[in-house]
Amino acid sequence: METDIQSLINEVEEIVDHGTKIPMTGKVLVDDAVIFELLDRVRAALPEEITNAKWVLKERQRILDEAQTEAQKLIEQGKTYVDKMALENEVVKQAQDYGENIVKQAQTFAREVKTGAVQYADEMLKHVEKSLYETLQALRQNREELKGLAKEERTGRSEVEESE
Repeated sequence: METDIQSLINEVEEIVDHGTKIPMTGKVLVDDAVIFELLDRVRAALPEEITNAKWVLKERQRILDEAQTEAQKLIEQGKTYVDKMALENEVVKQAQDYGENIVKQAQTFAREVKTGAVQYADEMLKHVEKSLYETLQALRQNREELKGLAKEERTGRSEVEESE
């Protein structure tokens, strides 16, 4: 089709090239009937060429539209993926924050338990110390009493021996 119009244009060009030249005017004499016949053939071929060109343009537009639709889909998928990753990152961050909070609470609880255990052990030792002190005092008092009884026994025996 394209070659038909191209060949018709080439024929017109040949007719003009081979036409009779009018001296000093730069003009060419051509047979108008031949030119009109070629123009009619060009007009007859043009609608088909124009239809083909319109189809090519329409096809081009369809391909561009498909590409645009595909690009839009890819953009939406990318946005969805980015949103998903951002959400996952947010979930991970929240989980990390939550985990750190649990660790801090556990450390605080452990310190409180340790402090409580130390205080409890100190109270128990204080109670044992007091009991040992009281027992020691009772032992000393008992020893003193025993010493006193032993002394009385010795003194009482000496008096009995003297009286005898």
